[in-house]
Amino acid sequence: MTRVRRLYRFIIFALIVVCLSCAPSATAGETKAQVPEGSWDGSIQTSAGDVNFGIELKPQGNGISAVLVNSTDRQPFSSATWDGAVLTLRLDYYDGTLTGQLVSPQRMEGEYSRQTSKGMVHTPVTLVPHQKRAPGKSWTGLTLAGDWLFVRPGAAGEDKLTLATFQQEATAAADGKVPVDGILEPVSGDTGLLHGSVYADTGGRSHFHLSRFDGIHVLALDGDFQPDGSLKGQLAGTTSSVPFTAQRSKDVASANPNAQAGSLTRVKDSRQPFRFGGVDLSAKAVDQDSAQFKDKAVIVDIFGTWCPNCHDEAPILDQLYRKYHSQGLEIVGLAYEYMDDNARNLRQIGIYRAKYGLTFPILLAGTTAEGQIEKTLPQLVNFGAYPTTIFLDRDGRVHAIHAGFAGPSTGDKYQEVQQRMDRLTREILGR
Repeated sequence: MTRVRRLYRFIIFALIVVCLSCAPSATAGETKAQVPEGSWDGSIQTSAGDVNFGIELKPQGNGISAVLVNSTDRQPFSSATWDGAVLTLRLDYYDGTLTGQLVSPQRMEGEYSRQTSKGMVHTPVTLVPHQKRAPGKSWTGLTLAGDWLFVRPGAAGEDKLTLATFQQEATAAADGKVPVDGILEPVSGDTGLLHGSVYADTGGRSHFHLSRFDGIHVLALDGDFQPDGSLKGQLAGTTSSVPFTAQRSKDVASANPNAQAGSLTRVKDSRQPFRFGGVDLSAKAVDQDSAQFKDKAVIVDIFGTWCPNCHDEAPILDQLYRKYHSQGLEIVGLAYEYMDDNARNLRQIGIYRAKYGLTFPILLAGTTAEGQIEKTLPQLVNFGAYPTTIFLDRDGRVHAIHAGFAGPSTGDKYQEVQQRMDRLTREILGR
């Protein structure tokens, strides 16, 4: 009986082995795709046409790294992961996530999601492998190159004027499109580098289309050259679109946002010490009467971690702090965030601070909700730009206010704003 049982067990074991050897692999038919290395072209649809951008994916150790590309503007993602089917790219400093699911070897579909003051926004995104455009012939058509003054409808029927500057190449690609880059420069700073092309559309009109996606901006600039040499078109984001007209700017100085930056915002009474406050990363309350600011020249920076121009300004503030701190300079950042969620907001401030290695204090001062600036900084008049930088003398009184910040894409203006901030710092130090 024992021998029969042993024989029976042996037969069962042999059958199991045979079945296992004949069974398909657990991953057969489900083989994970290789990491989608290389350059990909991304697009987001708007009412004014596609917003185009690039993504570069490279192996890094056991994982991958990713860079967001707008022409020559390169912006590293905080992290990148690939699970065999889905690409996940994080922009921690904007609390944003881009995902792309491989739907074919030549296409990924997904979305960009981020928290805004109106809630979580989900923007559809398409990614396809980048294809180089073959060179064509010299362009003899109209050019967008140069300085323009854009006019858009504003609140209460008032026109909004914006300076724009473009550079256009001399040679078209084989598809007849001429590469062009440019920036829009409102008082708040600049849009960052837009990129696109000038070309003749199917009706024979000279047309242009530029765009930018950087984790915050989703902009499409689309328009036509008019017979009188002016421009007309639409500036659109994912949910809104405004018409514009533009003329070549003969007097760039009058439209230079840096020229307006010193007069946009003021205080009700410059004789009174400026009052500010908030909570630091440890949730400790700090205000203008705190010991660290006593008898010091102080730069107060009103910003948001969601603001690209604030990110452009942060390294410059850090340079000023390191250069003049030993001479009596203090800097304090006042963050105004999208949400009424202190834990989340303090986390984003910590990410922002670490990204630039900032050592001066940053306070959570409020949200971007309507009326918050008036409530928390009631001395200000006509606040209208993030960032806004306030220079206080050693008595705590306002010496100057600079609205907005012209970033690296503005070239000479970027150098000008740095020189002005350095000069104002020396003035409040009494040098």
